[in-house]
Amino acid sequence: MKQAYQALIKALGRGAKGARELTLNESILLISGFHSGIGSKVQLAAALMLMRVRGESASEISGVAIGIKSTIEKQWAEVKPTIDWPCYAGKRELLPWLLLAAKVLAAQGERVLLHGDPKSLSHRKHIAAFVSALDIPRVSTAIEAKSALDSGGICYVDADCFSPLVAKFRHLHQELGLRSLFQTAIRCTNPGNAPVSVRSYFHPGLDELHAEIAAIMAAYPADKIIDCGHSPLYESIYECRSLERVGIFKGVQGESEINPRITTELTIVTNHSRDKKSRDKVSIPTLLEGVIGLNTLTSTIQLESEQAPKLLAEVWLSKSGSDEAYRFMFHQQESAEKLMQLADASVIGTLAMVYLLNGRSEHFSDAEALARTSWFGRHDVLSKPLVHRVC
Repeated sequence: MKQAYQALIKALGRGAKGARELTLNESILLISGFHSGIGSKVQLAAALMLMRVRGESASEISGVAIGIKSTIEKQWAEVKPTIDWPCYAGKRELLPWLLLAAKVLAAQGERVLLHGDPKSLSHRKHIAAFVSALDIPRVSTAIEAKSALDSGGICYVDADCFSPLVAKFRHLHQELGLRSLFQTAIRCTNPGNAPVSVRSYFHPGLDELHAEIAAIMAAYPADKIIDCGHSPLYESIYECRSLERVGIFKGVQGESEINPRITTELTIVTNHSRDKKSRDKVSIPTLLEGVIGLNTLTSTIQLESEQAPKLLAEVWLSKSGSDEAYRFMFHQQESAEKLMQLADASVIGTLAMVYLLNGRSEHFSDAEALARTSWFGRHDVLSKPLVHRVC
């Protein structure tokens, strides 16, 4: 089996004319073989860098994602989230407004599973540093996650807690000083098999790549067995086809949150739209126009980052139309008002995106209206559960 693993690296590195991409199954074997001890750290690093130089294909990233998923304990499938929300990019400045949108959805009956890796790209602000301030449980096991979703509809988990490969890939990244396809693949694992998943990107062209990955993973057999000699490397992998809808868009600095300062194109991939022509595309218009001075405002937030979690919590607790939550941090009322506008627009845009994705709304105008009502009415004692229309 070690020779078969070595053949993967040879296929990637045979020179300009002889080298080729790995197939989906070969990419799965690349990761699963490393996890089982068949492949070495040097071999994996060589393969990742060869793919990086040439440019990773959708099949290769899908295979790596499926390989990572094969290391996730099956108990995570029992958590049964309704929304998978990967948050791996972090932000250079500003606050993770997406957490406020996630809390609104949880209050409406959704089961939101947030996951990320704060140890990677540690110079950025990751949601892990903010969840406690918002009373979002930070869990480490599938049992804890299920309990949190059963009681409150939302929780956060570090990727380290559901796959042992995360730390190994992170160490490779830090040792080599280069990113790899892992940063994209980990976002696609959907550890709890939620029917709806959010996927964000930053660099142009990655929307089509993510769409291809979603289609490939949705079509992959759940009981596929990778043969490593006389016994299977692992018995089975998670059911990938349970994923009904994937929403793909360019997020704020790559994070999975709508940027209200620009027009955003949302691509929705379903089990029935595996080719480009049948994919749904929805334009989310600019929600925040004519507001100047936001760059200076974000610098202020960055300088006073120790207050950021408290500020985010105050925003959640504040009443509609009030800027009291922002004044404790800014001496000028103008700055408080700008931050209030940014927060409201970010949350409303992100909520509208989810409502379009999960089938709650068919048109953006309806989604925006529902998002505004949901956000500004978040303190209502009773919230009606969402009625899903995922198809």
